[in-house]
Amino acid sequence: MNIKKIVILVFLIATLSVGSAVFMINAEGKTTIPSNPELNAVNLVIVTRHDTTLTAAFETAFLATPEAAAAGVTSIDFRSATTDDAWKKLLEDPLKGVDLAWGGGPSLFNTMDNWGLLKHIDPVTDAALFTVVNDSVPLELAGAGMKQFAPNGSIVWAANAISSFGFTVNHDFLDTHALPVPTTWEELASPIYYISPSVKAISMGDPPLTTSNTRIYQIILQAFGWDEGWSIMTRMGANSAMYPGSVATRAAVVSGEVGIAMTIDFYGIIAMGENPDCEYIIPQGQSIVNGDPIAMGINVDDYAAAEAFLNFVTSADGQSVWLTPGIDRLPVNETAFHTLYGQGFPDLYTLYNETLANIGIDFNETLATANLATTIYYFHNTITQPHSLLRNTWDAMVTQLRDTTINLTYFNELVDDLGATGMTKEESIEWNTQYQTSPTFAANKDAEWKSFAQTKYNTILGLLVTPTDTNAFGMIPVFITTIFVATMVIIRKKKK
Repeated sequence: MNIKKIVILVFLIATLSVGSAVFMINAEGKTTIPSNPELNAVNLVIVTRHDTTLTAAFETAFLATPEAAAAGVTSIDFRSATTDDAWKKLLEDPLKGVDLAWGGGPSLFNTMDNWGLLKHIDPVTDAALFTVVNDSVPLELAGAGMKQFAPNGSIVWAANAISSFGFTVNHDFLDTHALPVPTTWEELASPIYYISPSVKAISMGDPPLTTSNTRIYQIILQAFGWDEGWSIMTRMGANSAMYPGSVATRAAVVSGEVGIAMTIDFYGIIAMGENPDCEYIIPQGQSIVNGDPIAMGINVDDYAAAEAFLNFVTSADGQSVWLTPGIDRLPVNETAFHTLYGQGFPDLYTLYNETLANIGIDFNETLATANLATTIYYFHNTITQPHSLLRNTWDAMVTQLRDTTINLTYFNELVDDLGATGMTKEESIEWNTQYQTSPTFAANKDAEWKSFAQTKYNTILGLLVTPTDTNAFGMIPVFITTIFVATMVIIRKKKK
């Protein structure tokens, strides 16, 4: 008997022991106990990164089904958790009774599985559920895997919705500042999109606080290669304002605070609904289709309830809930659009087909998981944390290019230095686990990366100081330059 039912039963027994008033004697003199519907009530527990608008819609739809009634589910407790560690604490504790994990992207779910926190759906012992999930979820869409299998053939997780990744533009902002409409990631790194110290053209999310923006950064790294990818993202950061999460990042383009925002597709759709000047753009050939997973927790407390929910969310009717206005997400199964409800969303069906037709990059999910933590926090420490210094450095570079103080050749040399990396791809993989498990190691790396970035940016500023720009600290840039040049020589030799 699961933990929830044991608690309810203990409470009932204690109540019954209070006195004989709770007993009834039937006509034949036999003692009976009246039925108690609370005894079989099940509270399904799900850890999630989905927002409350989405979870409320699915809870309402699921609880109205005969399957929920048959499993005794009367409520769903959605436990919101944003970090890997928070998910780990919920999933590993049997007393938490987490039945399902839902939403957050493949890398998160692969990490949870690597930590032994997901119950696999076995083709033999879970035959009925395995068949439903396996038959309802395609093996892949647009070249991206929609199911993760264990070596024994069991299902680790299955996608429940799909997403593409791109950017949302505000045409009024772009027109006001005479900026072109971008179609590729690398365009966003151009000095064209640097406006002024006080006006930023782009909004980007700090990766520790947004999984969707993190996935965008992983796409750029894999599309352009490690070194060029970091160079592009550093310059994108210099053209941008940094925001604490994907919601704030999207809100900035809707309000017209910026002209371009990093967005997952459904945030782009929401932005278009909030402001008709907005348009969601998928960089052609430079994006991926991402499956948003669901899986059983290793300490699933009520298997029948979890099974009923999985059956519902993979059904055509369950899939159609993703289309609800305000959610505006693309289901993993096309049958959602053929339901009576789903037929009312032709625009989303068009986007669904456009998403599948977009030929994206050959994305390596194993690599994305293998260096996830180091990628997130290298970005945070080299772009987000020293963002003001980065912006000042880029301002000096672009301003002097525009007024012809420096020529394009020299500017491009400085671009190479600005985007130089202090961690190789191999090191990002090698250090990832230790970064996650050792606070001391992580703190040391954070300090190292931050210092590297500050030195790098200060060096470039020092190179751009003119003879008239003297002050009491005039020799500092020269000293910093010496250190940075020596550092870069070592890094470049190491790469060779």
